[in-house]
Amino acid sequence: MKMKWQLIAVHGWGSDQRCWQSWLEPCEKRGWPLECFERGYGEFKENSPEWKSSYRHALIVNSLGLHLTPSKILANSDAVILLASFGKFVPAGSDGRNMQIALKAMAQKLEKGKIRELFEEFREKVAAPQLVDYLPAGVEEQEISERGKKKLLDDLDLLAKCKGIPECFPQGAAVLIVEAGKDQIVSEASKAELHLELKNAEIIKLDGIGHGLLVPALAETMLTWLAKQ
Repeated sequence: MKMKWQLIAVHGWGSDQRCWQSWLEPCEKRGWPLECFERGYGEFKENSPEWKSSYRHALIVNSLGLHLTPSKILANSDAVILLASFGKFVPAGSDGRNMQIALKAMAQKLEKGKIRELFEEFREKVAAPQLVDYLPAGVEEQEISERGKKKLLDDLDLLAKCKGIPECFPQGAAVLIVEAGKDQIVSEASKAELHLELKNAEIIKLDGIGHGLLVPALAETMLTWLAKQ
């Protein structure tokens, strides 16, 4: 009999642990514990769960979450599910230059305290072509401290500078890449580079869906894949 899975889920930029709410019930039904990493941009305290030796280890990362995951957690994962994620975020060429300009503009809005305006624009792009109202709540409605603002700025810089999957990525892990067919955040070039870095990964492309992966059955589909590993 296979050991049960323990899941650790890592959110992306400008998000928090609430983005995993829809995963709680499907995990509970299977008897698989789900623990959520928390970066602590807003009112939730930082939290970095640890693996338990009595389970197999499944890491679920959303977008920038791959690069926010502590090395010890990533290196000891038996399975990794990458949701609208990437190794290198900023592609080469004119598209990359435009993206760098956009990231700098986001940083400037943060520094000027235009946080609500920033997140309104960002969340529209994350959701599109679906409605932004369907996205889980993020830090946009919370009090963001100076420390939280610094984390947001630091992680924008991380977006600009990440050059590929982390060196500690577990080479022997089962890997599933889940792509958004209409992603307005992650470029096609970044998706292609991730394929090259993770040649043995399985790939699911969700046609017509935006970066927010607003698919009601997403968690169930991912857990069904995990159960087969």
